[in-house]
Amino acid sequence: MLQQILDDWPHWQLCSEAPTLDNISPLPGGLTNHCYLLRLPEGDYVLRVEGRNSRALDINRAAELTIHHLVADQGLTPVIRFRSESGHYWIRDYVPGMPLTNPQLDLRLLLTMAQQLQQLHQLRPPAGIPKLSISEKAGHYWDIITAQFAIMDRMTAAADELLALRGPLQSLLSGAPDNQRCLCHMDPTAPNWIQTADNKLVLLDWEYAAIGHPLWDLAALLQGVDLSADDEQTLLQAYGLKHYRGWEFAKTQMSYLAALWYRAQGLWSDRELIAYLNGLKALAE
Repeated sequence: MLQQILDDWPHWQLCSEAPTLDNISPLPGGLTNHCYLLRLPEGDYVLRVEGRNSRALDINRAAELTIHHLVADQGLTPVIRFRSESGHYWIRDYVPGMPLTNPQLDLRLLLTMAQQLQQLHQLRPPAGIPKLSISEKAGHYWDIITAQFAIMDRMTAAADELLALRGPLQSLLSGAPDNQRCLCHMDPTAPNWIQTADNKLVLLDWEYAAIGHPLWDLAALLQGVDLSADDEQTLLQAYGLKHYRGWEFAKTQMSYLAALWYRAQGLWSDRELIAYLNGLKALAE
């Protein structure tokens, strides 16, 4: 597959001679896509190969490309240099730096990240970008989980217990905190940020971006982050929130989506998900 991609090099208009497999090396991360560092005499790039489960995960690649171009024009993410419709890959500028981890996210860093999200939220969304529905997105993940049980051709007690939570949680966690809508990244967690040598923060991976609620991005930003209540309030105030109505609801909604995604990807067990969802259900009731 990689050799076939490299054979496309004349179409890239990035290099003057054919690259070889020695020019590429895997990059860490990437639970949905596969990324490689592409070293050319003309410069370093990232080759991203789309995952085969894009449709199952309800990823709109056309919308992702449109949004990526918009935010790249604003300097918020690296520029895409080539996109292959048939090959399901693209090539973008490489940003040297290190992905962030949750333990690194102190209040100073989080304030900078929230400021960049605010810049994103103020952009005028391109035409045709889908509006995110929490219940619809969660429904896709539930369908994946249900299909996995069907492949097993048997239902365990845990499977029955898990699927029984679908209806109540879909009802409790549908909708949005209020009527605000803007362009959102929807997955601005630590690994999707690169910190450069000069401490610039660059946000990557726009595949889940959509028209959403700004609190969803802030809630996703803080997932898994150990932040005191006072620091959380400072962050929200710095973002510009004058009241916090709907904040706890937004956090629960994003935790719900994340948990279902982990199970759909096979990263959580049924029992882990059941315990977590029961905790969310108690919060939402």
